[in-house]
Amino acid sequence: MIGFSGIGASPGIAIGPVHLHVSGLPEVSPRRVSDPRAEMAKLARSEELVRARLEGLQDLHGEGSEEAEVIGAHLLLLDDPEFSDEIRMLVESESLCSEAAIHQVTEESAAILESLDDEYLAARAADVRDVGNQLLRSVLGLPLDTWDDLAAPSILVASDFFPSETATLPPGMALGLCTMEGSPTSHIAVFARGMGLPAVVGTDLPELQPGTLMAMDGDTGEVYVDPTQEMLDVLRERQERQNRAEEKAAERTHEPAVTLDGIHIEVAANIGSDEDARRAVERGAEGVGLFRTEFLFLDRTRPISEDEQYEAYRSVLSAFGDHLVVVRTLDVGGDKQVPGIEIGEELNPFLGLRGIRLTLARPELMRTQLRALLRAGTAGQLAIMAPMVAGLADLMDFRTALEEAERSLAGDGLEYATGYQVGIMIEVPSAALVAARLARHVDFFSIGTNDLTQYTLAVDRTNREVAGRADAFDPAVLRLIAETASAAGSSGCWVGVCGAMAGDPLAVPVLIGLGVTELSVAIPSVPTIKERVRELDREACRTLANRCLGAADSSEVRMLLNTV
Repeated sequence: MIGFSGIGASPGIAIGPVHLHVSGLPEVSPRRVSDPRAEMAKLARSEELVRARLEGLQDLHGEGSEEAEVIGAHLLLLDDPEFSDEIRMLVESESLCSEAAIHQVTEESAAILESLDDEYLAARAADVRDVGNQLLRSVLGLPLDTWDDLAAPSILVASDFFPSETATLPPGMALGLCTMEGSPTSHIAVFARGMGLPAVVGTDLPELQPGTLMAMDGDTGEVYVDPTQEMLDVLRERQERQNRAEEKAAERTHEPAVTLDGIHIEVAANIGSDEDARRAVERGAEGVGLFRTEFLFLDRTRPISEDEQYEAYRSVLSAFGDHLVVVRTLDVGGDKQVPGIEIGEELNPFLGLRGIRLTLARPELMRTQLRALLRAGTAGQLAIMAPMVAGLADLMDFRTALEEAERSLAGDGLEYATGYQVGIMIEVPSAALVAARLARHVDFFSIGTNDLTQYTLAVDRTNREVAGRADAFDPAVLRLIAETASAAGSSGCWVGVCGAMAGDPLAVPVLIGLGVTELSVAIPSVPTIKERVRELDREACRTLANRCLGAADSSEVRMLLNTV
């Protein structure tokens, strides 16, 4: 047996034979053609085939899902003149065959992005290669699906996977995914979590033979090649415990999450569409703790209209009835770019024009969204929160924008919500440190642990080289959560967590102990987190949380939490 360590990207245990998968562009030989017009027609047909395939995949995963967001970016790239026109130019002006033109433009475009030494742009290079690969396979007459040789359920091992490949996995044939590249925020992690597949990324595996027995744990990042019977027994017992726990949680998912000492902790869902809202209700979510409105702005060359936004928000609010729906205003910039909203190049995009900074700088964008939200708020229980608030000035400007939106609706004679809640995301350390001042002007705080961790520890969470350092269990991050919760409690407002930490069963005791009263998680995690809450006593959690605040590092925090 040989053991390896990677980064756990999607929870769960997988045991099975290895299937080696090679992702990359098929090799082609440059050649000249005698009829460039016929070659252009072949290229156009291939573009239509790829476009139809991507649109089908987008529909399959559901509008607003993270998977659909990735595929939407590929559709935009397919129609990007800088990409497609360059291919056509090589065919028309140099009589180059279409496959060679696609290969050349794809590799040149990807290489330029990779040379900029930016992890976000490097991820975009993978998108370019994915779209180029699909075009290239189409013009060569090769099948677009690349899983014909997957004959039995297996653990799929590759340097990396194209997003379109993971999106087309045959049902039941993937036991888990293991890659040498990637990070917890990469495409592979997004797709694996959405499909409920264990995944480990960033591993340094030796050369493997197809069919080799492998075992992996997507929670810990452990990977075992040719595991011993003893190790297999340990992992299968762990897997069986997980399965039993999930079944038990599913049976009680529509019951409230109440601690042993009678404290109700609301477990809500993170969503991006009305389809997500339906799934969240089915899974027992007690509301929406984070409605990511940026998904509505994708796949467009212009911002979505007020009426279109109104219909989308109204649909979600109606689905949840008397349960609160927390809507985050447009949060783009940093690692999230939206077509039709030009930001321009920034040396440090995570520190630049993103979140509330962007929408305050584009008043019409903010005004349109707030008007749509307030109109839709009559259909349910609305809460509106602003992302990336750094201090009191940002918050007061946001409140002013809300007041102006109300006045404009009143002036137009339109009905709108008046009893809605107002809150902010706590994801910038400065906001946590002045939370006592901010709490006087809001109804709630929602802590985004992903960005709060990134900014507190100075770690780019999209950078594979340092992603392992982005640990929300670090005592410095916990102290900022504690500061926020204390300020909220003193002012009578509530505090929730909507980052990835909320969906981690290990984190639930410390979050409850620090004073968090709402956990908003990925839809599949709702039953599990509810069941975890029911196992805990809040007073015991408070004692544990105080010990965690005094810990030396995240390893000690995890050690303390593993005793619960």
